[in-house]
Amino acid sequence: MKHRSPLVTLAAVAVAFIIMFTVNMLVSPPGGSSAEPAGPSTSAPAQQTTSAAATPSASTSESTEDKTFPNKIVYAGRTDDKSGAIAVAVLGDQAAAYFCDGRSIESWLRGTVQVADIALKSNDGATLQASLDGDHLKGTVKIKNDRSKFEIDEAKKPAGLYRARGSKTTIGWIVLEDGSQVGIQTAAADSAAAPELNPESPQVTANGESLDAKPINGDEDL
Repeated sequence: MKHRSPLVTLAAVAVAFIIMFTVNMLVSPPGGSSAEPAGPSTSAPAQQTTSAAATPSASTSESTEDKTFPNKIVYAGRTDDKSGAIAVAVLGDQAAAYFCDGRSIESWLRGTVQVADIALKSNDGATLQASLDGDHLKGTVKIKNDRSKFEIDEAKKPAGLYRARGSKTTIGWIVLEDGSQVGIQTAAADSAAAPELNPESPQVTANGESLDAKPINGDEDL
């Protein structure tokens, strides 16, 4: 039997190593080992977060618009404790209100409108604070030491707030949506329930005078 020389054996091993190295290089992808997984992308969530933060809330914008008085409107209704009725007339940034119990207590108030809030007062110290609450006007009227809360709706004609003034007599009416009326007739120091008013023909007679009742819009000098 013939024996291979050590040089021949060494040459064969070298050729085999070169072949294995070349095959490995061809199979492996360029740029690194295939065993290393690609890292998760973070660019998409970052873009979404930035977009969400930069976009203003649509609901906030809509609620701000909703909380603004119409240029001209009248609200009317009874107080929560049913002790009287109240009407508030708004015209632009001016407002007027009338509270009465239909017997002897009444007050005319004037003031201004600030976006969705109203602050009114009378010559005798009565005050009214109210704010829009959806389609309602919600607030409190204070006359002397008595406070009455109210939540009233729009008074669509012929409902509303009316006033008649003569040389002897002043009359105020609150006409409600159901057709009922609350009002007071005042002559000097005497007060009594107001006569019935027909809003379609707003003329009444009191203490021998013929008076024309006019709707209160909110900017009158009361």
